[in-house]
Amino acid sequence: MKKKALIIGSTAVDVIIEIDSLPKTGDDVNTKSQVLNVGGCAYNVASMLSYLSKDFDLISPVGSGFYGDFINKTLVQKGFSAPLDRVREENGCCYCFVERGGERSFVCHRGAEYVFRDEFFKGINPAGYEIIYFCGLDLSGDSDDSIIRFLEDTTKNCTLNHPKLFFAPGPQIANIPRGILEQIFALEPMLHLSESEYEVLSCEFGSAEDITHLTGAPLIITHGSEGAFLITPTSCGINKVHVPSQPVEKVVDTIGAGDAHAGSVISCLLDGKTLSESIKFANTMAAKVIEIKGSTLL
Repeated sequence: MKKKALIIGSTAVDVIIEIDSLPKTGDDVNTKSQVLNVGGCAYNVASMLSYLSKDFDLISPVGSGFYGDFINKTLVQKGFSAPLDRVREENGCCYCFVERGGERSFVCHRGAEYVFRDEFFKGINPAGYEIIYFCGLDLSGDSDDSIIRFLEDTTKNCTLNHPKLFFAPGPQIANIPRGILEQIFALEPMLHLSESEYEVLSCEFGSAEDITHLTGAPLIITHGSEGAFLITPTSCGINKVHVPSQPVEKVVDTIGAGDAHAGSVISCLLDGKTLSESIKFANTMAAKVIEIKGSTLL
């Protein structure tokens, strides 16, 4: 039985800047601190899998320049399985502004980390994986359709027992063209959304019932301190289960909490746990990430 995940997506440098509050236009504010961390949706998910001692491969482009060198050094130190050769383009970075209270806002300079090509997937055997994770951030930029082609080929060529697809659209969900989302939904992925991401998606595709019947797969919606909801399609409509959150002693910042949640769900599914059990555990792990600086527990 396969017990391995394939994680597709970006590994980026987070420039984490602590401020009291976001400035208005024309304001002049001082920072409280500034640090560099390696983050990005795919890296954060992979980090959680590594923290929980799960087997995975990471398909994440690493380019040149200061940020590319910083990422490459970190991946080597962490012992991540990253089968891609480095590319010539420079890596960008993500400026993460963390306000008093822990809420974060992102300003991204996109670089090599968001550029995917067909050649990246040559030699990858999808049948060797139980779950394939991919993120919407990598579908809203200048990349061609290489990720979608790989996923479509995966479902076409592994007709009897293809890997489960796990799709986290992320905060760029509004920038993903409807046509691409429809292509993805046809592949029957499990969706992992924040409350705000669900609101964006529902404006385009309708209710949770409508969305789950488009995908034919469960939908997970995280609601911060309220926990998360698991919505599964049934012949009569949907089944909705609320999974309460875990207490957070102190909110330091919320960077990577959603990714930690997704990675924890994937980890539990690799162990054969139910979705309800997986989400309960994921709520606990996301709470741990909220209590520390940065996006990972590693």
